[in-house]
Amino acid sequence: MIGKDRKGEDGRITPPRPTWSKWLWLSGGILSVSVALVAAFVVVPAISEARLTCDGAVRERGEHSECTGPTDGSFVFSPDLANVEQRIHAENDAVAASGKPFVTIAVFLPMTLTEHDILSREWVRHQLEGAYIAQHRANTTQSWGSLPQVRLLLANPGSQLKQWEPVVDDLLGRVATEHLVAVTGIGLSLDTARDAIRKLSDHKIPVVASHLAAEEFSEIPGFLRVSPTSSTYGMATANFVKPAARTATIVQDQNAGDLYPKTLASGFTSKFADDAHRIVGRTEAYDSSLPGIENTFLQMMPNICGAAPDVVYFAGREDHLVSFVAQLAQRPCLDRHITVLTGDLALVGPPGQEMRRGLQANVTVIAPGLAHPQAWTAEPKAFNPAAVASFHETACTDCFEAVFPKERLDDGIAILAHDAVLTVVWAIRGIPRVSPAQVTAEDVLQAKNRLHDRFAVPGASGMISFDDRGDPVNKAVPILRVRLDDTPEFLQLSTPGG
Repeated sequence: MIGKDRKGEDGRITPPRPTWSKWLWLSGGILSVSVALVAAFVVVPAISEARLTCDGAVRERGEHSECTGPTDGSFVFSPDLANVEQRIHAENDAVAASGKPFVTIAVFLPMTLTEHDILSREWVRHQLEGAYIAQHRANTTQSWGSLPQVRLLLANPGSQLKQWEPVVDDLLGRVATEHLVAVTGIGLSLDTARDAIRKLSDHKIPVVASHLAAEEFSEIPGFLRVSPTSSTYGMATANFVKPAARTATIVQDQNAGDLYPKTLASGFTSKFADDAHRIVGRTEAYDSSLPGIENTFLQMMPNICGAAPDVVYFAGREDHLVSFVAQLAQRPCLDRHITVLTGDLALVGPPGQEMRRGLQANVTVIAPGLAHPQAWTAEPKAFNPAAVASFHETACTDCFEAVFPKERLDDGIAILAHDAVLTVVWAIRGIPRVSPAQVTAEDVLQAKNRLHDRFAVPGASGMISFDDRGDPVNKAVPILRVRLDDTPEFLQLSTPGG
C-alpha cells in the first residue's frame, strides 16, 4: 500500500461530503430547526473549508480547526480542489498499479484558507493543477525519460503555513516507506516557510519552491526556486523602465515578518540608480502588519506629488498594491501622470473596482509577471517545445488547456508549479549509475548541482539554470501592464541584465 493516509477495506479515505448552508427558522421568538413554513428565517453561511471533517493523516489543528497534513489526493481539502485532487489521486493509483519504480514528491502549500490569508483559492488551485500536469506528463510521455514514475503527496500546512512542523514531521516519516525525494510548492516568503525549509534541509530533503521570491531562502542548503528572486524582479523592471524614466520614488512595506518587500526595493534601486537616474524623495514606508494601511497610503499622496517622480516603485504585496493604486485617485496632482511599478503580478482577471478607480485617475501600473503564455509565441526560441506542449498543443488531450479548459494561465502560477515538479523529475532521471528503484532524496541533492548551463531544466517558464545558491540565473520575466477591462497585457520579456 503506497498511501499511508488511506483506510477502509479498499484502502482509501472517502472524501468528506460537501458542507452546505444550514437553514435556521425563527418563529415566535423560539429558534428551532424545522422544515415547517414560518414567517421569518435566518440563513447561516456555509462553514469554511477550514472546518471540513478531517480524516486519516489529515488532522484538525490550529485556532481555525483546519484539516492539515498529507494526502495522496483522496482527502479533498476544499470543494473547488476536488477535480484536480481526484486527478492526482487517480494518477497515484496508476503509478501503484504499474508496478514500476516510483518516487514521491510532496506539494507543500496552504490548502485551507482563512480570512487572514493573502492567497486566493485560485492561487491554490492553479498550484495543484500545474503540479498535476507535470506529474501526468512525466508518467505518460517520453519527453523527460520514463523512470522512476512520479507520485504526488499533497501536504497542507494550513493558513500561513502555521502548522508546518507536524506536517513536516509526517513527511519525514515517509522518506523510506514512500520514497519521498523532494518537496515542492511553499509559495510564501514567510518566517513559517523558512522554518519549514530549514527543518527539511536539516534532514537532507531538497526543496524546490514554485513561487518564492525573498532572497533569504537562498542561504538554506538544498533549496532551489524556479521563480526569479525578488531582486531579479526589481532589476528586470528597472531595465524595462530606464529608457523612459529618470527619477523614481520608493514605497516600501516594512513588515518584519515578510521577507519579500525589502529585496524588491533593493533590487530595483541597485539597477535603476546611476549617474543619469536617481531616487527622489524619502522612502514612503508602511507596515502591513498594522491596521490603517489605506490611511497611511492616503497620507503619502502629498509627498509623492511633491517629489514628482517619473515612476513610483511599490515594494509590497499585490493586495496592498490595490489599496495604494486606489488612493492615487485622491492625490493632489491628478493632472500629472503616474506610472506605478511593482514586484511579480499574479492578477488572474481584470482589476476590481478599487484599482479601477486609481487607473482611471491618470495612472498606469506595470509589473513583471511570474510567467505568461503569450511569451511562448512572442519569443518561441526562449522556451522548450515539450514543456510548452504540457500546456498548449494542437489537438492535445492531456495538456493543461484540454484538462482544465476553464482555467487561465495568465497569472503564471500553474506554469511555475509545473516547473517545480519538472525540476525534480529532470534531476531524478538524470542521475547516473543509480537504479530508478533506488533513487533517494540525497541523490536529488547531489543531482541538483548539475542543473545548470547545458543541463538546465527545460521549464515552461523558460530554461532554468541554477546557481550555487539554488537561484535561477538571468531568467527572463514577462513585463505586464494592468488593463481596466481585461487581464494584464503582455509587453515583452525582460532580463536583469537588460
